[in-house]
This record gives sequence, structure tokens and C-alpha cells, in this order.
Amino acid sequence: AFELMSPEEQTLVDASCELIDGQTVLKFTTQLLADETPFAISLGENHLLWAYGRSPTIGYHSNRSPFTLNLAKAIDDSDVETLGTVIPTASPADGEMKVGDDICITGYIMDSYCIDLGHFLDNDDTVTLREPEEHSFHCLLDVPVCYNSGFNVLGEKDAQTGLHCLGYRIDDTEAVLAAGRAAGSNVQSDTHYTCDTCSGGASDAVAGYRATVKGTVKEMGDGTKSVTGQPLLSNIQMLDASVVCESPAPQTVCLSMDDVEQAAAQVPVSEPEPVEETEPVEETEEPEPEPCSLDFCVELSVSYLLAYTVNGDGTITMELTYDGNGWVGIGFSENGMMVGSDAVIGSTDVGIPQKYRMTALSVDTDTAIQLMSPEEQTLTDATVEFKDGQTVMKFTKIMKEPNQIEISMGNNIMLGAYGARPTIGLHARKMGFAINLSSGASEEKAIPFMSAWLAHGIIAFIAWGVLVPTAVQSAIMRSLFKGPTWFKLHQNINATAMALTVVVFAIGVAVTSKEGAVHFENSHERMGLAMFIIATLQVLDGAKRPHAPGSGEEKTLSRKAWEIGHRLGGAALLACGFWQMDSGIKLYAIKFNGAGSSQENSVILGYWVWIGFVVAMLVIGGVYFKLLRSKMKA
Repeated sequence: AFELMSPEEQTLVDASCELIDGQTVLKFTTQLLADETPFAISLGENHLLWAYGRSPTIGYHSNRSPFTLNLAKAIDDSDVETLGTVIPTASPADGEMKVGDDICITGYIMDSYCIDLGHFLDNDDTVTLREPEEHSFHCLLDVPVCYNSGFNVLGEKDAQTGLHCLGYRIDDTEAVLAAGRAAGSNVQSDTHYTCDTCSGGASDAVAGYRATVKGTVKEMGDGTKSVTGQPLLSNIQMLDASVVCESPAPQTVCLSMDDVEQAAAQVPVSEPEPVEETEPVEETEEPEPEPCSLDFCVELSVSYLLAYTVNGDGTITMELTYDGNGWVGIGFSENGMMVGSDAVIGSTDVGIPQKYRMTALSVDTDTAIQLMSPEEQTLTDATVEFKDGQTVMKFTKIMKEPNQIEISMGNNIMLGAYGARPTIGLHARKMGFAINLSSGASEEKAIPFMSAWLAHGIIAFIAWGVLVPTAVQSAIMRSLFKGPTWFKLHQNINATAMALTVVVFAIGVAVTSKEGAVHFENSHERMGLAMFIIATLQVLDGAKRPHAPGSGEEKTLSRKAWEIGHRLGGAALLACGFWQMDSGIKLYAIKFNGAGSSQENSVILGYWVWIGFVVAMLVIGGVYFKLLRSKMKA
């Protein structure tokens, strides 16, 4: 991507680069080059590029932009501080506003990091500018990497792209934090991570912070189609979104999805996208110190970092850093599965990191993990603390211990996980990865049995979302069929659905056993067991039904009682099936890190649209054919 110039070409003088008061300052003096060189610096207009990264190691840039600089102004002006004039390449509000103008705008509040990332930090399936109403208060106000990046108030949604315009930067982070935390709920939510720093109650919002912002234009931005190119507001007033502005704020830049994806490619993630050849993407031969506290670093996710050093005495020192206030853990596995693994888990609620055995897949913590005996608690220098918005766990562990999974210098399979709260419980996110401790090389490992559970859900939907409703509909619309045709359809479709139900049940039991989880522990599993038993009885009940009356015969009392029981049982099973499938979608999302994602929400919405259609057809068909039979009798 770039090449170090030869020693003869290293002509910079007074060159320095240092970290001063939280800022990285690069300074140097260079010669104005001759016009015939391909990279001439002239006293007129010059086309330059700037870029910076998020760590001292030269690599992928966090942001970059071209700009035009007129050096002639340095000679014309007596004030040497005005070295040049930046000529904007894309002024967001050219001719509509100027520095000093008062602005009032109502919109969603968004941190710059999530805008640049292209998706939410805690929900990577949701495009930031498309659905800001889904941005959790937790991500916005709890996570340091988000609120330290600065805040923006977004403009209205562009009808052509479906994306909100970038809006205005806000110069007062503390004002946004204070107003947002007062407006957000700190009550646990089923849809979004909980905002730990918020003070609102159950009736307050957990996502989509919208406010009216008043301020004065302090600067117009650098002219780029990015956050930094938008006007900056000072003298900030944060008001409730119900406050109406007297006049609308001038519209700022509206991006396309191509712009969003291009900007997201510049933000460091666990596996960065490649960039153009003219930009630095590799480390130099003499890199700066690693941006982590120990010898090697592995970015498990954008908010979870593992650092480690293998010591010379058969021990390993590890440090886990999570951007938030929660429990953190790392597991050591032989096969990538949780059950049967060993783990070190730390929580500020517990006080010190301790070693555990993973005994079962269960929502009950006491069942899922088992604290190792006091004799096995051999960690040294073990600490866990919440500081500067991050939970940091550090410990030193013996690599080879009796009756525990060995940590080798070569390849290892490990598991990472963290929770959204300090209390040890269900993880907010988990990940498996293979790592070579001697080289630091790592790769993500897929969570086991994902395909099996997906098949479990798809087959269940075919059985209970398609076949069983069709069988019921055939009975309701029996008047459309001649002779016993309706009954054969009803019988054969139900038999097929029952066969698929056996397959679904078998997959669930088998995979649960392989995972080492407790059987029939949660409501979904217990409902599945109940439905399997009742459906089996329903099929047997249908096979041993009392004889149907012939032409001109009266129904016997036993036949009437059977029909009522059979219909009630079928209706109850169908209703339970509808609930069961919705529950399964949510459990699958939790299990495979998709809880609260737009993908999960889309699947649930599509599912209930289909179920609504099915129920409507059953009701309409039932009413219509009941009226039709009444008319025929009359």
C-alpha cells in the first residue's frame, strides 16, 4: 500500500510526533518541491490528503479525505496562523447558512462512531441512518467508544434513499449525555440492551433518542460527505422533541448507501475491508508498539478485546476489556462447544475473577456453570474493575493443570462472552475462535449446531404453519368436495404434519443432548413436549373415532362428544403451534447473537403476517360455509 522513501529522500527537518494532552500532534518542515516533480507543492492551490488511525500502529485509517490548500495566503496575510484556505469539496449548506446563525432542529441523536460504522455497535444488522429509532440508549450513552466520538442531530429521512440526512454536529457532549440519560429508561427491556446510566422508568424509551436541539453555527465543517463535513453547533440547548422549531433548519448532506458503505469500510472492525492501493493498509517494517497492554491482541468484537502474554514459567497472563459495564469471560474448549469447557469469569458483583466449569446450556446460571473447588482456584494477580466506561478483567493462569483443559503454545479453541450487566447470567454476546498463542494468529469459529436448529425451525413451520392449517381448512370447507375427498385430504395432510413433528422433536432432543443442555427446561421446550404428546393422542383419537352416522341417521352421543373434543383439541394445538414458532424464532436469535436485530424483527413480522393470513382464511371460511350450510338446509 505504501513504500518508505530511501534515506536520501528523508529530507524532513524539525520532525516530531507526540501525544500531548490527549492529542496526537505531527509537525515537520519540508521543502517546496520543483514544479517538474510529480508531487510538486506550490504557492498556489495544492491537492492534499489527510488521514488518521485509531491506534499508534500504522494500518487501516479511521477517517480520511482530500482537500485543497492555497499556500499563497500565507504570504499575503500578516497572520502566519492562517497558513491556507481549505476549499470545500461538498458544502452541505452552501448559500443557506453561515457561522453565527441560530439553528433549531428536531431529530434523532446519533453518535459519530455508529454513523461512521454504518450500523449500530450493539446491533450490526441495522443500518444506522436507516433506522435511528432502533438505536438503543445503552449504545448511545453507556459505551465510551460511542459517546466519546461526539454526537449529532440527524436530519429528516431522504425519500429517495430511505436514509436520514447527516444533520448537525453537537459541540456539547455533556449536555447530550445529561439530557439523554434523563430521558432514557434503566428498566430491563426484551428488545434492546438496558441503559445502565439512564434514570428513567419503565414508561420511558429504551431506543431512538429524539430531541429538539438549539444552537449557533460555530463552524461549517471540512466540506466532506461525512460527519466532519457537517456544521458544528455550539451554545447547545437540549429540549424535548415535542418542542416545535419556529423555522426549519437548512438541510445538510444526505448520503446514499454507497456513501455509507464506503465510510464504514474506513472504520476498523474485526476483519477490515480492503482499501485502495494508495492508502496504507499494512504495518511498516518497524511498527509502533501494539495498541494493547500485553504482547498480543485479538479483537473478539468491536467492543470486546483480548490481550495476552505467555510467560516463561508455564503461565499465561490475559486481559479482557469490554466497552460497557457487564460481566466478562473467556472459555477454554476442546471442540468449540460451551458444555465441557473451562472458563474464567469476572464480574464487579463477585469481586474477583474465578474459574468455572461449563456444565449445561441453561438460562439458570447455577445449572449452566459450576464454580471450581477452592483447591483449583489457582489464578494469580486476578482483578476485575469498571473504569472509564470499560469492564477490565486481568489474571494469570497456569497453562497445564490437572483435570482442566490444557492451554498450549500452539493452536487452541477458546470462547469469549460478555453480559450487558455485572450480574453473571445470560450473555449479551458470545463468540468462538481458534488462536495460535505463539503467533497471535486467530480466526472466528462458527457456533456449533446452527444448521441443525435452523432445520428444526423450518420443518416445524412447514408442519404447523402450513400443513396443519391446511388440514383444518379442508375440514371447514368440506362442502366444496365430493364424497370422502375432504376427509382423505384432512387425514393425509395431518399424517404428514405428524411425521414432520416427530422429526422436529427428534432433532430438538438429539441436538440438546449433544450440546449437553438440560432437557425441557424452558417454556419453549416444555410446550414442545406437551404438543408432541397431545398431537400423538389427537392422531390416535382420530383413528379410533366413533362411527359416523349414515344418511338419515342421528349422531350418537359418543360421536357428538368426540367431534367436540377433537375440534377443541385441534384448535388448541394450532394456537399453541403459532405461539411455539414465535418463541422458537426468538430463542434462535438469542442463541446465535441476533437478538434485537432487524433481521430477527423482519422474520417475526413476516411470520405473523403469514399467521394472520392463515387465521383470516380459517375464520372467513368457517363463517361462510356455516352460512352456506344453513341456507342449503333452509
